[in-house]
Amino acid sequence: MKPIVSIIVPIYNVERYINKCIDSILSQTFKKFELILVDDGSPDSCGEMCDKYAKLDYRIKVIHKKNGGLSSARNAGIDIAQGKYIGFIDSDDWIKNDMYESLYKAIIKYDADISICDFIKFNENYDLSFKEDSRKNIEIWNNIEALEKLNTDNCGKIVIAWNKLYKKELWSDIRFPEGRIHEDVFTMHKILFKANRVVNTNKILYGYLQRSSSIIGTKFSLKKLDYIDGLRERINFYRKNNLKKLEEDTRVILCCSIRDYYCKLRNSNIENKEKYLKFLHALFNSNYMILKKSNITVSIKQNIVMKIFKYNPNLYVKLKNIL
Repeated sequence: MKPIVSIIVPIYNVERYINKCIDSILSQTFKKFELILVDDGSPDSCGEMCDKYAKLDYRIKVIHKKNGGLSSARNAGIDIAQGKYIGFIDSDDWIKNDMYESLYKAIIKYDADISICDFIKFNENYDLSFKEDSRKNIEIWNNIEALEKLNTDNCGKIVIAWNKLYKKELWSDIRFPEGRIHEDVFTMHKILFKANRVVNTNKILYGYLQRSSSIIGTKFSLKKLDYIDGLRERINFYRKNNLKKLEEDTRVILCCSIRDYYCKLRNSNIENKEKYLKFLHALFNSNYMILKKSNITVSIKQNIVMKIFKYNPNLYVKLKNIL
């Protein structure tokens, strides 16, 4: 029987965590799913562990592939997914046993293309246990309203891929960018734009492990500047689709992000960092000029901060904590 939901789990070097992740998926109250485990050339025993699980449950499919990174692994799962809906789980996280039942019911009840849940963060020294979540406030957004959420303080919940259930058709012509980190920043605005309706359940159903060795937890590297490129691609996407307000708001966020990464780069030990600092400053100046020409309104404080960075970025670095 064809599955309703395809759950895709990219796997690389997580033998310490993978059992708990897979067990949390197999214990779902929603049973009509296939679980696609993508062994992304993992150097530990994860590949063998996946094969053992596949022998125990017919719903499990295993892909063994050459290491290509998170985006490549997710894309491999999307390519073979049979379900009408798709979900992603990171292999060091785990989920509440009614996550997919809740997300599926929300999509059906509200005739949505995407359903979203909330998540809780934990670290390796904290044994996560989900408590009953009585919050029941539901939010319904159209595609533009959902995209606007990417420019709010709660954007993290909206931009991540793994706390959602999607109609598979949304991914018909969209894949994650291979060779990049911050892959969701390059991707989620395209998916949200294609959605007619998005339902946000606000229920805490996903446990997100923050490891010191993860991409987010590692020290600064030039790869982290992929975040800047992701925002630039988003701005170009909005321009092509005549979404002027979203383009302008995202450009303000881009300027803020450039300043933030400039400070991180300045305080790093990256080789030839002066070259990259000059690039970031020039990129800021070009976007700042576009903002000025567009007469985009920013707060007085924001305007002062932007001018300080434009004319004296090193002074901005010194003043950052008090600005």
